[in-house]
Amino acid sequence: MTEPELRDKEQIILQQVDSGNDDVQKITQATTLENHHVTYAFKKLEELDLLTVSKPDGTVERIIDGQKRVFQHPKQAELTEKGEHHLQQADTQELDEYENLSHHELVKQVHRLEQELAEVRESFQLFREQVKRELKER
Repeated sequence: MTEPELRDKEQIILQQVDSGNDDVQKITQATTLENHHVTYAFKKLEELDLLTVSKPDGTVERIIDGQKRVFQHPKQAELTEKGEHHLQQADTQELDEYENLSHHELVKQVHRLEQELAEVRESFQLFREQVKRELKER
């Protein structure tokens, strides 16, 4: 049986559920995903038997952006056995990608990733400065 092809969003959601962020609100707070993306992915992942999704009754109280909020309990997900197996397979495949590289190839890859990280840091710093300037002008 082949593993289903999942989009990055769905893979992220499986990882979030595995790490304890098991409802729509927790996932949207921990990621850049929006409610409707998470809800859609829950439905798809449930159809693939990777998650079981439920809608608990009642309300939930949480601190969001420093404020206490009370709202209807969001949809909640739990990994199925097939979902756990899928995550284990994905982890193994990611490791296999590097396992077969020579020492020289690994060193090249590390240098490339370090350069990429430096560029991202520089871009982020420029972005941070732009935001600060924009906020000062308001």
